Parts: sequence; C-alpha cells; structure tokens
Amino acid sequence: MEKMKNKIFGSVFGAVIGDALGMPTENLTKEEIKKLYGFVDNYVEPKNYLAGKLSKGEWTDDTEQAICLIKSLIKEGVDIKKFANCLIAWKNKNPPDIGLTSLMAIEKLENNDYSGVDSSSCGAAMRIYPLGIVFYNNLNKLKEEVIKVSKITHNNKTAIAGALSIAFFVSSALKDKKDFSLLDSCHNYIKDIDEEFAKKLLEIKNFKNFDELSHIYDYFGTGVKTEEVVPSAIATYLLTKNFKNGMIKCINAGGDTDSLASMYGAMAGAYYGFKNILKEWIEGLKNKDYIYELANYLYQLTF
Repeated sequence: MEKMKNKIFGSVFGAVIGDALGMPTENLTKEEIKKLYGFVDNYVEPKNYLAGKLSKGEWTDDTEQAICLIKSLIKEGVDIKKFANCLIAWKNKNPPDIGLTSLMAIEKLENNDYSGVDSSSCGAAMRIYPLGIVFYNNLNKLKEEVIKVSKITHNNKTAIAGALSIAFFVSSALKDKKDFSLLDSCHNYIKDIDEEFAKKLLEIKNFKNFDELSHIYDYFGTGVKTEEVVPSAIATYLLTKNFKNGMIKCINAGGDTDSLASMYGAMAGAYYGFKNILKEWIEGLKNKDYIYELANYLYQLTF
C-alpha cells in the first residue's frame, strides 16, 4: 500500500509540478525560451503572456481542470453535473490562461448544453490523469469515464483518444509497466475511437533513444493540438529513465510546454513515484499542501 501511495502522489505532484514548471515557457519557441530564460530547470517568473498574471511555482488551467475532476470524483465515477459546475465556477473567476475550446464549451455548459466543442485541442488529455489513477485496474470503466468527462468540453474523436491514451499510460505506470509494447496495447484500446491517432502513436517506435527527443518534438509537434502534444509526451515518458530528465526536456521544448510537462509528469510520476521527484520542485510549488490533500483523496478513493 505504501508503494501505491508513493506512485499516486507521484502522479498528482508530477502533473502539477510539470504544469508549474512549464507555465513560464508556454507558447514560446525553443529559441525564445533560450533568449528569455536560458536553460530552464526550475521555477522561474513568467516572461511570456502570463507575466504579471501568475508567479513562479503557480499552476495553470491544466491543474485547475484536473482539480475540478478530482472534486467531482467518487468511487462510482465522475458526477458530471458537479464537474460542469466546477468548470463554470472556475471560468467565472476570469483565469488568465483558459483555452478557447474550454471557454466555448463552458459557456455552453452554463446554458445546460453538454454537447461540447468539436476541437482536437488537448484540454481533455491534460486533465485526465485522476481517472487513470482511480480506475487503473479497470480499463473498461476507465474508458467509459474518460469518454464521459472528455466530450462535455472536447467532443472530438482525436481529443477523446488522446485523453484515453494518457489515462492508459498512467494506469500502466501504476502497475509498473513501462515499455514500447504498451504502444500496441494503447493502439488497441483507442482504435475504435480514432484509428488514425492510434496509428500515429505507433510511430513513436521509430525513435529509439533519449537523444532523439528534439527530433520527436519536431516530428509530432508540441502545440496545443492533441495529435501533437500527446504523442510527444508519451514519447518523452518512454524514452527517459528518470523523472528529472524528461521533465527538463518538456519545459524547454517550446509550444504547449505546461500541458506537455503536465502529461509527462502524470505518467512519469506514477511510474517513478513521489520520492523520485526533486525536493526543490516539490518545495517550490505554490499551495503544495492543497495538492497533498487532493492526492490523498485520490489514494483513499483508489483503495
């Protein structure tokens, strides 16, 4: 039980830390990151579009939406009405970093319209890891819940397939599985949702080592679209051998770095565990006591 607690806390803190580390580099190119910050390996004050709006160590919409998901979760699944109301309440605080798809979808939720928006942006995938934790041992239930919570905002086959992929890899990491054979298993898990995206994940097999990550980011992309950032996050997870190295690659990659790093952190944290996350990253995270409470709640739900 202690091992699983370490892994669950690792996944939650990994995701939130990735979000906070990637926040200052979000929407910048690799070259712009180098020019503004040099090499990023810890929390820095944002000099991007979030300058003056967020401070170093703070998280973004990725974590805010994941928090709504956690607060709406019970053992039986997600209370979808509660989840929608939480998203509405968050939107009404006028966050500085809400994505266009999420904004449009939440405005529909305010009118009791749960049909979502047909967009392949990664909003569903970035927040989905809590379901990968709670339903890690029941892939059928996991699939059902992921589809349910994804489509009320991102009602798009690629967005849903991407969310399923991240949830699948989180669940596998909790079971100590991390190898390239998972790509075939994931392909089979999501191909009925989006066969083209499922095949795209198999292309990760063409890359064999850590040194190729920069080529991977160029090949798949690191932008906000699910078909870019999700394969890049999964490839980073599979091709790195510790939590730190993959995280640093993500936050310096350019593009949607907070989502890339958050998805990576959820998977890698679940595999390596909380104890393998740098203490300075844990200590520098704002409101870490609240994240600890949320992680403990997920642990209690799972067992």
